[in-house]
Amino acid sequence: MNKPPCFQEPESKKVIKKLCEENKIDDELLKDLCDVVISFSGSGRKEGIPADITDCIDRFIERA
Repeated sequence: MNKPPCFQEPESKKVIKKLCEENKIDDELLKDLCDVVISFSGSGRKEGIPADITDCIDRFIERA
């Protein structure tokens, strides 16, 4: 999956990483979930979203 643009720009990455650390959120999980939202954004369909979110969480659990 491609990372959302806000995770590619250096200054944005720093801010996101800091916020994730302060709030004890895994930044890779956040990137994956944002990617799911972006991939379905504007498509007008909801099918597949729960499965993609589940896949993101499963990958997070495997990494942890």
